[in-house]
Amino acid sequence: MEATPNQIYFEFKNKKLEKTAALNQLIALVSNSEDVSIRIASLDIIEKIGSTDDKIFNLLENLLVSDDNEKIRNLAIKVIKNNFIEKAFKLMKWAYQHESSVFCLISILSTLGKINDYRSKSFLIDKIEKIDIYQFNKSLDNLIKNKDIQNLTNEKLSEIIINYIIIKQFKERIAEIDYQVENGVVTALDLSGISNTLSGWNILRDLPEYIELLKYLRKLDLKINNIAKISKVIGTLSFLTYLDLSNNNLKNIPLSMGSLNSLEYLFLKYNKLTDIPKSIGNLHKLKILDLRHNRITTLPDELNNLSLLEILDLHGNRLKKLPKSLQGLKSLKKLELGLNNLQIIPEWIKHLNSLKTLGLGGNKFLNEFTSLSFSNSLTELNLYDNNLKELPEELGSLKSLKTLILRNNNLSYLPESFKNLKSLKKLDISWNNLTTLPDWISSLSSLEELNLWGNYLKSLPPSIGNLSSLKILNLNFNNFIRKIPNSLKDLEKKGLKIYK
Repeated sequence: MEATPNQIYFEFKNKKLEKTAALNQLIALVSNSEDVSIRIASLDIIEKIGSTDDKIFNLLENLLVSDDNEKIRNLAIKVIKNNFIEKAFKLMKWAYQHESSVFCLISILSTLGKINDYRSKSFLIDKIEKIDIYQFNKSLDNLIKNKDIQNLTNEKLSEIIINYIIIKQFKERIAEIDYQVENGVVTALDLSGISNTLSGWNILRDLPEYIELLKYLRKLDLKINNIAKISKVIGTLSFLTYLDLSNNNLKNIPLSMGSLNSLEYLFLKYNKLTDIPKSIGNLHKLKILDLRHNRITTLPDELNNLSLLEILDLHGNRLKKLPKSLQGLKSLKKLELGLNNLQIIPEWIKHLNSLKTLGLGGNKFLNEFTSLSFSNSLTELNLYDNNLKELPEELGSLKSLKTLILRNNNLSYLPESFKNLKSLKKLDISWNNLTTLPDWISSLSSLEELNLWGNYLKSLPPSIGNLSSLKILNLNFNNFIRKIPNSLKDLEKKGLKIYK
């Protein structure tokens, strides 16, 4: 029975088989086996053994020149790069002219980039000067004109051509593709919505191998693609500042995403995530984390480390409670918690001193909202679609509040402290149980929009006409209002629009 590659390596490592004998057996497997997996495993072990024998080089040369299998050719290039770099130039130059596989071409260029001599540099510059994509030519124009391209390393030159080849491959498969190029490398790539074609699916399938090579990407957009899994190689994009994976089918995200230490904007809305990894807490530059409409039930305490986070959107998940650690998000300006299963509003929210927008709408179990203070910085509070029957007087102390949405609750009155909301511009109390509107409503001197749609109002207080800033008044579905105060008619003449 023929020995397997692993058996040969085991015997070699345990000094039961000499190096020459081991290599001869591996060469025989590569040359004669019909099983591709055995041939690949044999080449892997040849690389591990690390032979620089001419016999091995000749084998690799023959594979690169004549083997029909793309994976075998690609692996042959890899072994040549690691074990025979000093002999590689002429072979790589020939292979570049004759190779059709994109992945093999990329490996050839990577090998040429590792060859640190003038021959390789001249060859690479020649290929760069023949690039036929406008965005690349434009980004390289000054480098070529000023001869500064000569100062680039061979590795950098090879990276430019690799970036070009990848984009050319994308352009050949997809009619239009949005991307940006700076100094010959791709810095922004939009592949959103490409999964509706077979070519698009093929690109997404190969994307992990491409992504590692487009290492200067700062912006990557992959939304609306039905992606079910993201490869861990995403964590290699150390320059990435913007990543959009919205509207896919992701059930989890790799731990490696925590390595994106330049990331500032992460969009994961409309997926199927049930939790997020603790490693997200390593994204110390993150400003926006959008997890809207997933299936998240718990949050890691490590989110506390996101000291620069300004927007956290958790709307439309399955949260019953929030970790106290979130109170450490001192830069947070917007917190969306609507459409969850929250039963109480945690007291620590008042410690979010930078918070301006708080969304708590659509928490059907939230039927009590008593004695709770918020930061005075709050400018927008959304409490729509809950089961609230009353509101705490403390809300009247929010002197900076500009928008208050109370739509679709069970409120029958408003706290008198609301008259202190002098900055309020929009008040929506539609679809509640109001039968009267208090006289103090006229105290809301900045009010521009008042929505009273769907209540049980029989009349309006004359004082409502003192709302000199009012531009919109919605009275629809208040069938008992018979008379509009004359004071409102005067405001109508000044531009007030009344819907009834």
